[in-house]
Amino acid sequence: MRDFADERVDGALAQVVDGMGDAVVVREVASGEVVAANGAVEDVFGHAPADFRELDAEAYAADPERAGDARAAADRTARQGGVGRFRWEAERRDGTTFWAESSVSSTTVGDREYLVDVVRDVTERAERERDLERFAEILTHDLTSPLNAARAQVKILRGEVAGGEEFLDRLDRVHDRMESIIGDVRTLVGDRHREPDLGPVDLNRVVVGAWEAVGGGGEEGEATRADDAGGSLIVDGDLGTVEADDGRVCRLFENLFENAIRHAGDDTDCVTVTVSSIPGGVAVDDDGSGVPEADREQVFEYGYTTGDGGTGFGLNIVAATAEAHGWDVAVGDSEAGGARFEITGMRESDEGS
Repeated sequence: MRDFADERVDGALAQVVDGMGDAVVVREVASGEVVAANGAVEDVFGHAPADFRELDAEAYAADPERAGDARAAADRTARQGGVGRFRWEAERRDGTTFWAESSVSSTTVGDREYLVDVVRDVTERAERERDLERFAEILTHDLTSPLNAARAQVKILRGEVAGGEEFLDRLDRVHDRMESIIGDVRTLVGDRHREPDLGPVDLNRVVVGAWEAVGGGGEEGEATRADDAGGSLIVDGDLGTVEADDGRVCRLFENLFENAIRHAGDDTDCVTVTVSSIPGGVAVDDDGSGVPEADREQVFEYGYTTGDGGTGFGLNIVAATAEAHGWDVAVGDSEAGGARFEITGMRESDEGS
């Protein structure tokens, strides 16, 4: 990259880009020009680093318009302090195609702002994900009909047979669990590659609505409090309005709340969940059993659960939703000894609350 990094690119930045193993392309925001690229771009695209200064998107994207729109959205996220990510079908110099994933971040050197694109070939991962999606679609479709039939049989038995209610109640709980698993799988499959439908989202409204969706209720106030059989919710002040996908953010909070209720211990009536504003985002604290430090690396992975009745998908949906928005999510201890989930990297909406 030395011959390509001209005088506008800071030497320290050039050294960092040179040393990265992934393909890296640096663009100057003011001019829109590509001002640097490292040697790895040739391994990925087949074009020499110096070529990228003159290349149009048509030279390395199978669908330039779609790739351009996706990159523009990622650029906006990056310039607003987040990390913009998008997947696109790339084309090598020899005409072969592959799936690329770009992560875009912003950096300022002196008085110049740059966008740094880190590009990886994710073809194998994309193929595995497509296979998983096809399997999930078939599985959830084929399970829905027999599940509905089973529910209908339980309903008939309740009306026709006297006694045995506790066994029918157990069947209902089993059916509810199966329905939860089907719903979570559909959410993961449906949302994985769908770009968030961004708009202004009032977090106070979404948080209270999510609590009500998992069985709560309450009234507005300086500190919103909602009580139900699963515990209490406290919304500590104004959480603000952010640019986000309303429906997906609602599911994020629903899953965090369900996780808190499920891991509240024996006395679930007393679990208290507090949502508060922190720099760049929100924190969700509970006073339940918490997440053991040894488990925090895997808590967001598929299938991880330590609670009875959990599907093992809830926190994975939280992580996937955060990633789709360019946010970060981390877990730690709350002051009450339970779990604390911090979601950061949120961007305030220009439209305000």
